[in-house]
Amino acid sequence: MKIEELIKIFNEILNEDGNNEITVQTDFKEDEKWSSLTAFTIVSELEEKYNIQLRGIELRRCTTVEDLLILINSK
Repeated sequence: MKIEELIKIFNEILNEDGNNEITVQTDFKEDEKWSSLTAFTIVSELEEKYNIQLRGIELRRCTTVEDLLILINSK
């Protein structure tokens, strides 16, 4: 997966109004829109689109978009 693809997914979900710039260093858990529902939505989309499985414990270890990209690419 490329970083641009992951940033696009985050932008579609967390940056609907276009006010927040999502980058590789964005700490997505600190975003005011981040919730367990948001996490579920992102994980579901990633699992379906890339045919991978992400466990909750793995996601909890990620804090930035880049961390999540590294996890996805390790699958």
